[in-house]
Amino acid sequence: MELLKRILSGGLVVLLLGGFTYSPSASVDEPSVNIQKKPKTLVLTKKAVSQSKLDEVLQRSRKKAQEEIVKNAALLKSNETEQVINYYYIEDGIGYFYELTPENSETYIVGDVVEESEEESSFSALATIPNGIGGRAVIRQNGNYLTTTVRTATQAQMGSTTNGIAWTYSGFSGVGDSASGNPGFTVEADMGLQYSNSWGYVIWKPHVGYYNGTQLRGTFLSGYDQVQYKNGFKGGTDVNFSVYRNVNNNLRLTQSGYAECGDMNCNNTSDTWLTSILEIANTKVTSVTQWKILATVAGSEDVTGNNYADFKNIMVDGVAKTPVIDAQEYATINISGNRATITVSH
Repeated sequence: MELLKRILSGGLVVLLLGGFTYSPSASVDEPSVNIQKKPKTLVLTKKAVSQSKLDEVLQRSRKKAQEEIVKNAALLKSNETEQVINYYYIEDGIGYFYELTPENSETYIVGDVVEESEEESSFSALATIPNGIGGRAVIRQNGNYLTTTVRTATQAQMGSTTNGIAWTYSGFSGVGDSASGNPGFTVEADMGLQYSNSWGYVIWKPHVGYYNGTQLRGTFLSGYDQVQYKNGFKGGTDVNFSVYRNVNNNLRLTQSGYAECGDMNCNNTSDTWLTSILEIANTKVTSVTQWKILATVAGSEDVTGNNYADFKNIMVDGVAKTPVIDAQEYATINISGNRATITVSH
């Protein structure tokens, strides 16, 4: 997620929300989050957003953070790994980003997201890889969710990708509501990771893109610069993907794995278990025509670069599925059962 590039030059509103204790019922063995400080909060949107909406999303974010901490506790207890939770919720062109660090420090940032009205999607439903190179494999069936574990590329495997951006992601083509709210519209979801080595280390940052008559990039508008998202999943490690077409009418991507840092600004540089949840409201996807997995380098038709992704244990609705090759441009896809390895080089 190319998060928060530059604080708006004018009209910045800084809002501190009142702190409260959130501690849902839990068993004796379950951890709980006891939050009493005010979150570090920036409201950057130029759109009208009510205090009640800000409070509602904050409370939802805290609830999801608690659920993830409880769920991950048994997994991480044996090696005493700390965890950081990111929840990014998009509704009506406004993105709400929430983070809870291992120290129970909270960050809450609200800003306008990139939306582009276009007649045709430039996303990856085409027979070739649009605006770049790479490989795509698909599973041509309906379903509610796709899960897979992805081994991300290392810096050595990436080489020097100098004139493009590398992406490793999943998603689907399907049917849902249009941007204007009309049902039965052809939609496209790209949900996964973006490569970055901007800060001297290799990370794969969570990202979501969605097309329903409008291109929703899932990133904040350019113009935000004071706060930057410097964290992400470590290169050469496994990242768990869960892609949901419809959770209470919303599109959702949940990812988890070892991150480079324990917070978005990378003040805590110890390895930390990151759970990232990205959700787009009111997409109302009713069906999927095909699920997809991709590794690409995008930016232009003459882009050069490398990428590598190993998608393991690919499942739809909990059932193992064998994908089929759909597109290869300067890419090789090897499929064995419900595993697919994509190597991109040009």
